[in-house]
Formats: sequence, C-alpha cells, structure tokens
Amino acid sequence: MGNNQLNSLNNSLPKSISKDRAILLKFIQNQVAKGEGKPFKQFLLEHSEAKRYYLALKHVTTTNKAICMAMQIPVEAGTRYKATLEKQGLLVSSVDEYPCPYTGDKAHLLTTNPMEFERLRKTKDNQLTLF
Repeated sequence: MGNNQLNSLNNSLPKSISKDRAILLKFIQNQVAKGEGKPFKQFLLEHSEAKRYYLALKHVTTTNKAICMAMQIPVEAGTRYKATLEKQGLLVSSVDEYPCPYTGDKAHLLTTNPMEFERLRKTKDNQLTLF
C-alpha cells in the first residue's frame, strides 16, 4: 500500500459536513474499530464495501445513510447490500421509523447483530391494526 492511499484515508470525513454530523460519523467509526479490535483505517483497507457494511451494522444499529456515510460507502451501494443481507436473513430493519441521526429524516434502523433482531422487529406502537 502506497503512502498516497494511506494519506487519503487520513481525511476520512468530508470537509463539507457539519460539526454534529462529523462527530456522529467519528462515533460510528470508533464503535466499529473498537468492536473489530483494530484501527478504523486498517478496517477500511482490509474489507470490501459489502463486508464493511455488514460488519459495521454488527457493532452499531443505525440507518442506511448514517452507516454508509461513516463507512465511506455510496448510499446506493448500501441499499443493495441491505437488500442482499435481508434476503439472506442476516440483516433486520426496524418495524418503526426513527429520526436518522445523520439527516433527521424518518428512517428504519438496521442491524446485522442477531441480539438486536427481536428488538427491531417489535413495534413501539400499541395500536391494533384491523387489516
């Protein structure tokens, strides 16, 4: 690996994002690095986008946009990885929508951590449905 590749990883967050968003992305990156037991830059170098998406969602339950931004994955690619992992039974999306920590828009939370599956499958809404 050349120094140019390593230098480009040193600037892992876009300069145009707000301070709050930068803090959020750094938090997600730190949680993944801690969970994987290696520096985040090393994690990026060792894994493909699809593998980063899967592994990151084992350590952080969040939205597609937030995980993609933190893992430096195009959102469109993350959406494809999400669909593939759901079909394989390896990813669960929350029943309810929550504010995305990155955009503030309503979105479903995602996880590949089996210990979180049941929690996300339950609704916080106690209202009965007729259909």
